[in-house]
Amino acid sequence: MGYKVPGAAMDRVSLLWRLRRRARRGVLCMTLFCMTMAVLYTLCAENSVPVTDAIFGVRARTRAQPRAHSIVKVLRGAGGSKPMYVDPQKLPGVIPGDPQKPIPVLSSLNYSVEASQKEQHSGSKERERHGLFAWLLGRPLRRALETVLGARKRADIARQKREGFSVTKGAGGVMWNDEMSSSMLDKRLRKVVQNYQAMNKYGVNLSNSEGGKRRQKRSGPELLCQLKEMEKITTLMPEMEPFNKFLWASQLPATPLTSALGPFKTCAVVSSAGSLRNSRLGKEIDAHDAVVRFNAAPTLGFEKDVGSKTTVRLINSQVMASEDHHFLSSSLYSSGTLVAWDPAPFSSDLSEWYNKTDYPIFKQYQQYRKLHPQQPFYILHPSMEWQLWKRLQDNMAEPIQKNPPSSGLLGTVLMMSLCDVVHVYEFLPSRRRTELCHYYQNFKDIACTMGAYHPLLYEKNLVKRMNKGSDNDIYNLGRVTLPGFNTLNCTQTSNSLTSFKA
Repeated sequence: MGYKVPGAAMDRVSLLWRLRRRARRGVLCMTLFCMTMAVLYTLCAENSVPVTDAIFGVRARTRAQPRAHSIVKVLRGAGGSKPMYVDPQKLPGVIPGDPQKPIPVLSSLNYSVEASQKEQHSGSKERERHGLFAWLLGRPLRRALETVLGARKRADIARQKREGFSVTKGAGGVMWNDEMSSSMLDKRLRKVVQNYQAMNKYGVNLSNSEGGKRRQKRSGPELLCQLKEMEKITTLMPEMEPFNKFLWASQLPATPLTSALGPFKTCAVVSSAGSLRNSRLGKEIDAHDAVVRFNAAPTLGFEKDVGSKTTVRLINSQVMASEDHHFLSSSLYSSGTLVAWDPAPFSSDLSEWYNKTDYPIFKQYQQYRKLHPQQPFYILHPSMEWQLWKRLQDNMAEPIQKNPPSSGLLGTVLMMSLCDVVHVYEFLPSRRRTELCHYYQNFKDIACTMGAYHPLLYEKNLVKRMNKGSDNDIYNLGRVTLPGFNTLNCTQTSNSLTSFKA
């Protein structure tokens, strides 16, 4: 008679066999899953699609900034967004207009990333596209896969490719490509740029320039000499018409800005870019003989990154008119020399501009001078803005936005007229490149780097071509080196520039 296995032992053996079969099936399923993921990752990488977007849907995208209203809705005043009054340079895509009748903007100035995420999460669940496996996997596993696959880093790279950012590699790393064009922008920014080109609020007449038909790519020395010869820094004077008819014209400085300031040996142009945050450039910036800052960019609390010295503050007329900026009372505007500007119609004279300013620059100027009579305060002649715009257009291979250049480029050219050497910080993005618009705010939008209202993309192209510093300086410090106009010897290039005069 054979030996009988007890029933309890049989149950244990059967259980072990079942567990073994289940383990084999689990390993097989996991292997198939990993192979599927690998194939999907390969396909996504080849097509520059973030893998988490393909798998988990839009919500798995790197959390950069709230989805902005389309520019069409902005222009029509639709979209249900609360009207906010902000600087168009801070939130590209907004058309300057009457400050008493603000228009909706792409996103609010004080619209934090955290608040926008909550609003987006609660209000747009039905509109979001979900990925194939979003409902199969829990949130912890999704995040683990994002980390394992390096999806966030690769998503940033893919986004940079889609937006055409910095595709030229230099000695120090990835540099800004000075052949950037609107075709390299993403769909949203291309739409914004096209709208501004079609609007032509200022009546820009392309027949007065080359209209995007560049004859040849000019070298850096040629561009520098062209700016020196054709860009003249002019400020409003009491004897100019129609101001000589007004009593308040006596408040205008009697000495030109270029005579009252400088000459300086070294100057720093400090942009307001978000990539200045944690840069630790404060001491280097303050070591310059003169420092120019822009609009409402503060120094208090940010000294380690941006320094504390302010020699010139260049402000646009909308900042002057905005109640949010407290222009008449804020101590921010009480240090250094103030230089204001407002875009005039393209072919207008001073009389026409006086009656058709974007914002009430002259009203605010008079009030400020009454409150602060000792503060040096100049107003740029509007011809400078459009002269510089022509230089941009003449040196680009496609039509640019028919809007004036940014304060950043205006300030750079201004300091080139006053200084022997000009260092421009974070106008061209460094390795700290971020979608954060300003170092003192928590608002993110790639438009602040690539441009929308202002032709920033083309301005950066121009500055990159004129740079006398190294690619390593741009990559590590975000620093561009430009020579002052008085240091240039343009005798050899004068003949080649004659045909390009405005």
